[in-house]
Amino acid sequence: MSLPPEFWALPEASNSLTVDDKVLYIVETTQFCVFLLTMTIYLIIVWALIEAQNKKIDELNSPFFKLCLSTAGVDIWTLLTNYLGAMFPKWGWFPTVYLFLGNPYGKIYLYFAWCTGVCQAMGVSVLASNRLSVMLFPTSFHKMWMGYRLWIAIAIQYLTGLLIGLATFLNPVELFRNKNNGIVPKFLNKTMTNTFFAIGGVFLLINSIYLLCTYCYLFWVLRKRQKHMMPPAIRSRTKERARMRETRLFTMSTIIVGVQLCILTLFIFKGADILAFTTDQFYLVYNAVSDLYASINPYLLWVFSDSLRKYILQRLGFVKKTKNITSVTPMFVL
Repeated sequence: MSLPPEFWALPEASNSLTVDDKVLYIVETTQFCVFLLTMTIYLIIVWALIEAQNKKIDELNSPFFKLCLSTAGVDIWTLLTNYLGAMFPKWGWFPTVYLFLGNPYGKIYLYFAWCTGVCQAMGVSVLASNRLSVMLFPTSFHKMWMGYRLWIAIAIQYLTGLLIGLATFLNPVELFRNKNNGIVPKFLNKTMTNTFFAIGGVFLLINSIYLLCTYCYLFWVLRKRQKHMMPPAIRSRTKERARMRETRLFTMSTIIVGVQLCILTLFIFKGADILAFTTDQFYLVYNAVSDLYASINPYLLWVFSDSLRKYILQRLGFVKKTKNITSVTPMFVL
């Protein structure tokens, strides 16, 4: 396909990647396959949660699952931003569309890219706070997450990222063409870009410390309650169940905090110029980790939420429908 003259008028991007083209192709193809699979699974989960909320199904109508829907919106927004704003134009897909949109496309993409990163971090913290409230206020935590209070939590998740991301409009953006006849938007002011990385690193550090403290406390309280609140006879019968809950909580928190620490490490490497990461190298790794961060939640929900998994399988016809279970979502497990 012949490219319009406007494309060749774009400045050529300097290729600062040292990765072999075959390795890069394998990594990006794998990312794209995971993206397609994740979007399919996520849309099914969102559909099931919305339907369950409308039907007032007890197991899936708690504030926690409403927050999961809010987080799903951020994750889907992140994935679409990465591919519609970065990967597709980089691969040379739909060049006339991106050329028509011009520099405003680059500004909006970079704004969304930074917004979604903050919103993702805030979403994880809001969910962790929801689980923490179960421990601190076991008899009244439901009231804390009902009505306008729930909307405040969702607003914190979204507005924090949307407001912080406004700083990206202070940094001029220009479109470049790469060797694959693709389009790449880049910030022009490197000093301001490094400042963004420093601010983002501090924000992620504070958020990571909060998550570590929260999940360590949750894990400690869970073990303490299992030891002291049950009679010996009941304790012996529920020992295996308690171990499973502890394992699930530990696995879930390890994955969530681990991915966030990976992103924090990337920001530290970029901001402190450790390993001399170029901007292209940073974004290659960051986009992969960001995809992972946005993709893990549907799989965590599928693995750790028995009620959600059972409901979806019933609605898809893989499991026969049984009588409704009146119990609510376990306090300590997704």
